[in-house]
Amino acid sequence: MVVIELKDISKSYDEIVALSRFNMRVKTGSITGFVGPNGAGKSTTLRIITGLARTDEGTARLFGIDPYDNPRVKARFGFVSEHDDLYTWASVEESVKLLSRLSRPLKRGITSDVDMAISSVGMSKFKERLVSQLSKGMRQRVKIAAALVHNPELLILDEPMGGLDPLGRRTIMNLLKQLNREEGVTVLVSSHVLEELENYVDRVTLIHRGQTLAEGNPDKIRSFIYTYPHEIIYRARKPAMAKINSQVVKHEDLLRSLSLHIIDDDILECRIVTQNPERFYDELVRISVEENSPILSVDTQSESVEKLFEFLVS
Repeated sequence: MVVIELKDISKSYDEIVALSRFNMRVKTGSITGFVGPNGAGKSTTLRIITGLARTDEGTARLFGIDPYDNPRVKARFGFVSEHDDLYTWASVEESVKLLSRLSRPLKRGITSDVDMAISSVGMSKFKERLVSQLSKGMRQRVKIAAALVHNPELLILDEPMGGLDPLGRRTIMNLLKQLNREEGVTVLVSSHVLEELENYVDRVTLIHRGQTLAEGNPDKIRSFIYTYPHEIIYRARKPAMAKINSQVVKHEDLLRSLSLHIIDDDILECRIVTQNPERFYDELVRISVEENSPILSVDTQSESVEKLFEFLVS
């Protein structure tokens, strides 16, 4: 069964074309990655899927029905926004309970559902802790718990790995894999970084300038993307960066270039260019753990991603 089916959808805002004859299919029980550079049309697509916007042309179907004209279908999916919209003054349990009331204001016995959702994301022992005291990764897990309270068939996540370090990204993706495998939840996750998704998803849809650039399994997508060099940026404190890069430079086969930049008195930023980002990410995580040297953040420069997509359509 197809959970999400978009056929030749177009959407414009005045003179700005957000989507142009865009197509995408998400099958029941799958994990699908939705990848494109910033401004490619991902947010507009998610608004159409979730029934917040109507298409100008084409058809959008969620569980076989139009999500805009049939708002009750929203009860069948959970949505995790890219924005940090939790109540920082509340505890984990209170935050999830408050957010769950927005979708089910008259539901009784909601406490047990909240407990189950918090448990499913591995946050039971932190449920009394204030959200303001949580790390970025833990807050993301709380947002996922809030989206799971009503036991949805589909979970949609908008850039859930933004701002997380490599271990945090891996934790979130392992969690989504577990929910998919053990709970049977279909997952659609958007990102502008393919590397953080490809080891976990069954299928990838690439979007560029509002159009479907490519669809297929990760191996198919990887086969032509990895011909283009990727720029990866990571930050660490000076002592940690020295230990990390003393090992990174030993991987000459992975590096096309490496440059170091001072951010402030204590933090350095390293920019590397590689044609094998998957292996580099794995090595970076391994080195960080083995050297006991925390990485503060890892990202792929937006400009670099834009150039990648320009490369693919050239």
